[in-house]
Amino acid sequence: MASGPAPNGPARKKTGASAVTVGDVAARAGVSRATVSYTFTQPNRVSQDLRRRVLAAADELGYVGNDAARRLRVGHSLALGLLVSSMGNPVYAEIAAGAEAEAAAHGRFILVANSDENPARERAYVNFFESQQVSGIVAAPVGDVPPELLELRDRGTPFVLVGSAPGRHSYPAISGDNERGGHLAASHLLAQGRRRLIFVGGAHPHVDLRLAGVRRAVEESPEPAALEVVRTRVQTAQVGEEVARTLLQRPSAGIPDGIVAGNDLLALGLLHGLIVGGVRVPDDLSLVGYDDIEFADFAIVPLTTIRHPSAALGASAVRILLGMESERSAAGRFEPELVVRASSVPGKGDGA
Repeated sequence: MASGPAPNGPARKKTGASAVTVGDVAARAGVSRATVSYTFTQPNRVSQDLRRRVLAAADELGYVGNDAARRLRVGHSLALGLLVSSMGNPVYAEIAAGAEAEAAAHGRFILVANSDENPARERAYVNFFESQQVSGIVAAPVGDVPPELLELRDRGTPFVLVGSAPGRHSYPAISGDNERGGHLAASHLLAQGRRRLIFVGGAHPHVDLRLAGVRRAVEESPEPAALEVVRTRVQTAQVGEEVARTLLQRPSAGIPDGIVAGNDLLALGLLHGLIVGGVRVPDDLSLVGYDDIEFADFAIVPLTTIRHPSAALGASAVRILLGMESERSAAGRFEPELVVRASSVPGKGDGA
């Protein structure tokens, strides 16, 4: 809450929302009623300085506004929907944090829906968002964009895809350069002298692009290298550990010396399973993840990974929905970065 006297007189004690009007907020902030209205309904039409003054005045007076009545007038609420495929993956928590912070800066709110990798639940959440008349949706779906989301867009509710859109598409989509990220990961392993690589990852458009980058690096390698692909149903630490146990059942010649995982959760599960099985990481096998989640740096063998700007993607998606940024202007800011830690370079850390 702001402290000290406001521009138009001494601070007033908060009252109930029904006792405070748009006119009260306008007088408190020293702006017109129209500016207050735009702050809460079309924030992109109001300068950042005016928006801060209006929001501070509304907070001081306890103004909430009648959102139900406002929705009847303008056809949507102050809420934006955020649809993610798994809040169990810290990447989606980071996307949500970035989206929420950006929405709050513009007087908006985020309704978060976690489909838990369930396409039917995802479709139900799209219908729920429509019932709540959200003014836009940030979507990180289970797989391809669900038809219900495209239909909702056609009825007037825009969405921004956080992820890779296959082929031609008529909606904004933003993501890091997943193909380049996969290429960086595999090129790093090849530079360490690894020649028997495995890519472990789920079936998802952005994971497919990471795999494409890995393939390209292997094809471009001046030294012969082999690549095997292991597809998983989901990308969790538990599944990664299951894959590790399966690999350890092979004869020694069939065990890879380098692994690129589709995300960090898979990589951390692989790391645990391999170490428990007696594999020395990185002496016997080098491992690279993807996303650079917080836990990557705290693993028993710190994880080499590809840094992915998740919070920035969430924030940018909100700005696109609010008409404050274009898909094209956002496109160049999400380049992947190789973060080298002990899981891929012998001698870089304590190892296991």
